[in-house]
Amino acid sequence: MYNMKKIILILLLIPLFTLGQDKVKFIASGLTCSMCSKAVHVSLSSDKSILKIDPNLQTQEWNLEYPKGEFKIESLKKRVEDAGFSLAKVWLNGELIFDSRKKKK
Repeated sequence: MYNMKKIILILLLIPLFTLGQDKVKFIASGLTCSMCSKAVHVSLSSDKSILKIDPNLQTQEWNLEYPKGEFKIESLKKRVEDAGFSLAKVWLNGELIFDSRKKKK
């Protein structure tokens, strides 16, 4: 009985741990191989504010997690460019916040 209560408590608390996180998805232009992705991964890994890095080589999409309020697009842009690539699109918590194909007004 004690173990069941413990499991239920853990299941109830899991969503609370993700409330304090920003989820970022981005696509980088110019990634053509796994070595390109590795260069981006190494550059991103040096940013200690990133909690999780999850690349998808087939779609060229990257999913990142940051503590709430810690994400700065300028920092992400710099890290991707330092690896030799550029940002194509960026989403923050599901909302498109950057698209390199759209002209600035």
